[in-house]
Amino acid sequence: MTDQDVIDYLSQNPDFFNRNPGLIDQIQVPSEQGVISLSHHAMAQLRAQLQKARDENERMITSARSNAWIFERTRGLVLALLQCEDLDAVSAALEEHLQRAFELETVCLVLADDVEQVEDRGIIRRLPHSEFNSDDVQQLVMSPDGRVGRFSDGLNERLFGEERQVGSAAAVAVGKPTVGALALGSANQHHFEGGMDTLCFDTIAEALGLLLPRIRA
Repeated sequence: MTDQDVIDYLSQNPDFFNRNPGLIDQIQVPSEQGVISLSHHAMAQLRAQLQKARDENERMITSARSNAWIFERTRGLVLALLQCEDLDAVSAALEEHLQRAFELETVCLVLADDVEQVEDRGIIRRLPHSEFNSDDVQQLVMSPDGRVGRFSDGLNERLFGEERQVGSAAAVAVGKPTVGALALGSANQHHFEGGMDTLCFDTIAEALGLLLPRIRA
């Protein structure tokens, strides 16, 4: 009798061990702890599967809590933006409900404007059209999902200014047609990594895109 004969027989008689329960503890299975009985092996596998299910359940609960936290703060920011009547109010809302609420180091709302040189006022950063139309900024705003990761020194300077040390960033275009870009920055090179979920970021940018033409008219 070969191993395959045993396998075939057990496959054709799945109730074999129900009819012969005494054999379960006699069959030995190699393990990290040495040789154990088949019943102990089955119990160990069941415990491992149960722990895996518990870990996955805990991961899902943690993710749901995190998503709820993000949703509530994004909702608070959008509601605050709806009440803004000028750019100073927009800057204050972004500082309170985005930068502070999400504990971000740097937030800039970069706007293409009729100015001769860069003007910073709170979170609002006005760029001359010539600066905003530079290749690196246009590559950013033309990307449908924005950009996340480490930017070039030139792009960091245009979005955040020379005085801010930015190791990694996330940025997305604002408005259709584009009127600016919303940029988040961190000194930590690994804070913003490619592949990060930017759904709430996109939602904020969409809200700004609807608001800015009205208050700048």
